[in-house]
Amino acid sequence: MWMALLGLFVALVPVKAQDARGTILGRVTDQSGAAMAGVQIEVVNTDTGVRATSTSNSSGDYILPYLLPGPYNITVEQQGFRRYTRNNIVIREGDRFSVDVPMQVGETASTVEVTSAAPMLDTSTASMGTTTNSRAIQELPTKDGMVLIVATFAPGVTFTPQSAGYIRPFDTGSPSSMSVNGTRPGSNEFQVDGTPNLQGQQIAYSPPQAVVSEMKVQTSTFDASTGFNTGAVMNMTIRTGTNRFHGQAEYFMQNPALNADNYFRLSTGKPGFRIHRYGLSGTGPVIIPKLYDGKNRTFFTYGYEAIWSFDPSPWVVETVPTLA
Repeated sequence: MWMALLGLFVALVPVKAQDARGTILGRVTDQSGAAMAGVQIEVVNTDTGVRATSTSNSSGDYILPYLLPGPYNITVEQQGFRRYTRNNIVIREGDRFSVDVPMQVGETASTVEVTSAAPMLDTSTASMGTTTNSRAIQELPTKDGMVLIVATFAPGVTFTPQSAGYIRPFDTGSPSSMSVNGTRPGSNEFQVDGTPNLQGQQIAYSPPQAVVSEMKVQTSTFDASTGFNTGAVMNMTIRTGTNRFHGQAEYFMQNPALNADNYFRLSTGKPGFRIHRYGLSGTGPVIIPKLYDGKNRTFFTYGYEAIWSFDPSPWVVETVPTLA
């Protein structure tokens, strides 16, 4: 009885998952290099206006976790010291950036603004991977509209489809066939916003390409939160809304009337295969006139994709024995 209750309790303990959000952390010091406690640190997402604050501890350390990917400005203030600002800190999926703050004695009304600094590197983990940004995902071509093909932009990732022909973008079997650094297909872990997105050994849900903002492929040296497979960890981050409305409509058509014929084809005519793929997506703040203004606080993301296809089966001529 007691063992059964203990087993039930252990089964209900939450397990930490890989978080797609980023973190800014660092240490605040004075001109002599001594740690400063009780200093106020604030970051602002310049796309959404959402703010996050922290206070340095007795060792001068601070941490600002759970930051959605995007551009941030950081401001540090303390009475008797000049205000410190650093702009355009771009947080990508799962990044952990260290920003140390050297405060200078002076009036609070004056500001020390950092306009040029070394490129920011995530030195908090040994995991190796490649992040493909939103512009590349939106503008670079993909096979049959399958967003997961973006993973092949990372070194060592090879697409090994079951068929070289047309694949519908919502079919998850073929796009899941990825070989990473020589591993077998079916050895990879697929995620959406850090949440497992697996159905057996293949991806369970493939979102429309228009609503994916980033794709991160970790190919080696996983930490304990992601190292469940021998291949790679492929995490897609869904686009978040900002204070400005953004949207797009897309349409793709394939018709045999527009295709060049094969020179070596016999007089059977061009294949009658046809495709119409279309979609609509949008992001922005939630605004209800005269009732609610969601700027800087509440946002929405919408994505819709549909497909119509016609794939006539080819004629097959076979020889079979007669009844005699």
